[in-house]
Amino acid sequence: MLIATWLRFAIAATTVVASTTTFAQSPNSRNVARNLVQSGMVRTGDKVLVSGSVRDAALLEDIAIEVMKLGAHPLIIIGSDRLTRRSFDEVPAKYDDVTSPIGRMLVDNFDVQIALDVGEAEGLLADVPVARLTARAKANEPVNQAFFKRGVRFVNLGNGLYPTASVARRLGVPQSAVSGVFWKAAGVPASTLRANAEALRRAVAAGKVVTVTAPNGTNLSFRVDNDRAIISDGALTPEKVKQGAAAAQTWLPAGEFIAPADNGSANGKVVFDRYVWNGQLLRGLTLTFKDGELQSMTAANDMSRLKAQYDAAGGAKSRFGYIDIGVNPETRLPVGTGRVVWTAPGSVVLGFGDNRGFGGSNASDFGLAAQLANATVRVDGTTIVQNGNIRREFRSAAR
Repeated sequence: MLIATWLRFAIAATTVVASTTTFAQSPNSRNVARNLVQSGMVRTGDKVLVSGSVRDAALLEDIAIEVMKLGAHPLIIIGSDRLTRRSFDEVPAKYDDVTSPIGRMLVDNFDVQIALDVGEAEGLLADVPVARLTARAKANEPVNQAFFKRGVRFVNLGNGLYPTASVARRLGVPQSAVSGVFWKAAGVPASTLRANAEALRRAVAAGKVVTVTAPNGTNLSFRVDNDRAIISDGALTPEKVKQGAAAAQTWLPAGEFIAPADNGSANGKVVFDRYVWNGQLLRGLTLTFKDGELQSMTAANDMSRLKAQYDAAGGAKSRFGYIDIGVNPETRLPVGTGRVVWTAPGSVVLGFGDNRGFGGSNASDFGLAAQLANATVRVDGTTIVQNGNIRREFRSAAR
């Protein structure tokens, strides 16, 4: 799996899901390809890695052609659930702790990655021994480090929301409706999303302490590193690339304001009513933090696999990491189902462990990101998100 995709979804324990279905509501694939290439700021002479599922072979070809039209040089990589599963079923475990020289070569030699979500099943690796998953995560860490050091430009299409039967079932929404929302949300102009997120960034930057509460007992306060806050609006710019590796990534559908936490500042409790970890639905996942460090992690049902992966991980696995607030007005899908819908307007995602992909500096082979339903966010007592809705005075006029 490609480095940036692994960081956001596998570290966050949210399996990327895709489908073999062709959706009639999707736009012309050549237009999609052109937009992705433009979003990645592809330039003459760039080496561009294009990756995705076997289902998207035609779209991957269209992307490659758009890259070549600019005098850049594409390489297509295709993946599948079958390949991923067989890599555990048929490849000996003794190779799990070997860092792939191919992974490092791809990071070191390609200027841009354009990745489409790959995967079919929500719990594809649910029965794989935790030791094997952990060994591969640790072996991939040198590749992660190289990715962030080099600052590869990265554009993803899917953002964990590719309109599939699995996603639709988890959200409780007809698949056709998910497809319509997905493509509409993916088409919101970057300027609109940037303005929406900028309004929140200014509000957070004006204060000192962020407090997140919810009716389920969540009450967590922390400070954020405003200088490293980033906005994912669907289009990269020279300014974002200069800001650093995390800002040089964007995910479509876009529309997120992301702020890493100051280490040592988080105190309180957060409760996630539903959270999907490697195909398992956890209920009442409760995390408590003191001075920025995880003190306890419990759930109403069996969480032994999650606990085992956490215990086996290294690095800054216990540090509170970031807050992510969705600002895309078209991502009108339910939150709190267990699947993270990153860009839903007013939605709040909190994460701990590795936060390099979210503007922070905490490095670990473990990370967890989960979404709150009906969250309220206050900055020094001023409410900016109330019961899952961005307050009117903190919404941009751009629509």
